Amino acid sequence: MKNFKKTYLKDEYIFLFLGAMIVAVGAFGFSEYSFKKVVKENAEDTFDENIPFLCENGDWIEYPDLENSNQYEKFIGQEKFKYDEEKNVFVSADDKRNFSTDKDYSLFFFIDRDTQVEGYKVREDEIFVRRIKCAGIEADEDVLLGRRKLMNYIRDNINALALEKAPGDNWQVGTFYFATDTDLYVQYETEGSFMEEAPYDSHLWLIRVSDPDKDIPTIRTLAYIQEDAEDSSKNILKQGEDLYRDAKNMTIYEFDDEVNQWVLQ
Repeated sequence: MKNFKKTYLKDEYIFLFLGAMIVAVGAFGFSEYSFKKVVKENAEDTFDENIPFLCENGDWIEYPDLENSNQYEKFIGQEKFKYDEEKNVFVSADDKRNFSTDKDYSLFFFIDRDTQVEGYKVREDEIFVRRIKCAGIEADEDVLLGRRKLMNYIRDNINALALEKAPGDNWQVGTFYFATDTDLYVQYETEGSFMEEAPYDSHLWLIRVSDPDKDIPTIRTLAYIQEDAEDSSKNILKQGEDLYRDAKNMTIYEFDDEVNQWVLQ
């Protein structure tokens, strides 16, 4: 009986040890998988965050290559994408070609932008995007410098320029929407209006700018709009005419605190 008990306990110990080892290996495998997944997601996020800067610089944005790409005919072209919601695909402006890239990445940033595309013809009407760069006004260095100068001027002087005095301490500029080279919306709000406990008080100011290269540009009001917190269709036009209400391809800039400048969206 003593030998049996000793043997039984030994076997049980070995079983428990093996079980613990299996659990440990499994945990390590899961941990390694989770780590790799997080690293991969962080790399993709960093990739997406860098796209606006690469676009403004006119640099190529390169995606993972297509498997067996040497089997396909190369494609080079000037394109402006749009998104077909029903088919869930990116299509050319003339609807003749579909565009895709690696499944872990997206082409959403390039919707309604003039671009240069290089890739492969998976089929005659389907293009795999290997790399892409902005080829429109967003990538024009002189335009970008002029816009940033204008945006900084408006941001720094918004309390003097605004059509109404801020109900709190100050107005704060959030976003610029360029409809044309001279016409743009300035979105500004009371400081702290993005916080839940503060009342929402945001405005869209449509302006036309003359002499933007001057230190003090000439600004003319085209429209002044009180924004609704929940539904843009309930915005209140307080002055002028909202000329670009239905425009869909405006160039948008928001301020990035990390790089301390206005960044393309």
